[in-house]
Amino acid sequence: MIIFGSRTAYIGSKISSNSISCNHCQTKGQITYSIFRSHAHIFWIPVFPIRKKAVSECQHCKHTLSFKEMSAEMKKECHTVKQETKGPIWQFSGLFLFIALFIAAGFAGRNDKENETQYLLTPLAGDIYDYKTEDSQYSTMRIIHVSKDSVYMQLNDYEIGRSSKIYKIDKEENYSKKAYGYSKEEIKTMYDQKIIIDIDRE
Repeated sequence: MIIFGSRTAYIGSKISSNSISCNHCQTKGQITYSIFRSHAHIFWIPVFPIRKKAVSECQHCKHTLSFKEMSAEMKKECHTVKQETKGPIWQFSGLFLFIALFIAAGFAGRNDKENETQYLLTPLAGDIYDYKTEDSQYSTMRIIHVSKDSVYMQLNDYEIGRSSKIYKIDKEENYSKKAYGYSKEEIKTMYDQKIIIDIDRE
């Protein structure tokens, strides 16, 4: 279950100019604007900021106002304070994390593809080929012998409906004892046509 929501963090305060009076006690120069910034989070990890909020407080009488309750003069000054008050970078930490994971996944995928290309050129006994069957199921075949031009395989007797679950049927006892031979060119064609979808080597 994905847990997401929003939270709010205090990011700064500023005292108003001497010209603005508290509309409750009429004291001048004692209004403080406090700025808060909300952020979205996933599993309590901040992802990105959503909006800023502001409240005012008179330091003399402690009367507080939301932005909607402020006078036009106070709103104008408060708006400037909101623009000048920058939020903490950690409120973007989840976004940075997701970008880093995306880049890492890209590098990993590219490395996997490079490895598979090398495995096709130099097949070894023990390599496992995940493949898609004619009826759109998934299974595996295992190399048992490699000659100059051919690869000899043991086929898995079992199939499964999802490629992500192939590992569940990749068991020693599931492989047929009978060997099937394929030319290296046939193997490459199957890979290019995405019939062979993955190559694993221990």
